[in-house]
Amino acid sequence: MHKHSALTWLPLPITIGIMLCGQIMAKKAGILIQNGSSLLNIFSLLSYTCLLLRGILWIWVVRKLRLVFAYPVLSLNYILVLAVSSLLFKEAITVFNAGGALLIAAGVILTGIGERYGKGEI
Repeated sequence: MHKHSALTWLPLPITIGIMLCGQIMAKKAGILIQNGSSLLNIFSLLSYTCLLLRGILWIWVVRKLRLVFAYPVLSLNYILVLAVSSLLFKEAITVFNAGGALLIAAGVILTGIGERYGKGEI
């Protein structure tokens, strides 16, 4: 069993939050660009800033947590983007989107269980 302090775990949800913000900023930048704005608008710059911060934090995360655990947890970002895109941008959520989100959630849960209780390694 792996024991980690809060300082070890905290960067992982922060990384997911920064990824989510970056995706929202990228979508808003795309909308502005489609409406005639420059490629370098405030939202595209914020999106790139989020990308840089996420990269720095990700290095911290993989130094402290096993990659086979941390990487699947990042897929929770898909579920968050699905929800936020529906709320902010009025994008439709299909049965397939919802089903995929449930499969992702199940995979992350199984990964967490395996990390906590799993003895055998592949």
